[in-house]
Amino acid sequence: MSATAIAQTYLDAVSGIVMANDWQAYVDHMSWPFLMVTHDRTMTFDAPEDICAIFTGFRDLLKSQRVTDYIRLVESAEQIDQDLITARYVTHLMSGSVRIIEPVRSVITLRHEDARWRAASIINALSNSRWPLLLPRRGEDLL
Repeated sequence: MSATAIAQTYLDAVSGIVMANDWQAYVDHMSWPFLMVTHDRTMTFDAPEDICAIFTGFRDLLKSQRVTDYIRLVESAEQIDQDLITARYVTHLMSGSVRIIEPVRSVITLRHEDARWRAASIINALSNSRWPLLLPRRGEDLL
């Protein structure tokens, strides 16, 4: 399987896991420590409990914005070695046909460990260093 196919398969699986609110499956797809970099902040998470509030906050955001589709599409990917892949992708958050935010570009590093691909780091092109994202309520736009 190509680096692009591996990355897309991973992103599709984890997007589905997030939408299903499956905490255990989510942390099973992470490598520890996990690094998250935004426009002006770098966060290191040493264990699942360190990222729980972020997962919960992001799930609350998806629910409050009535997100129906959490789509992440790989633009490019490279296999660095047999156990590392880096991929650039674009995130789309949709509520039906309404775009919740403008597309967000990100880079993910996947590490092959324990016979599966796990996220070791994510870089998000967000100028808002607050994570999870704080968005205005869309109210009538989503009705």
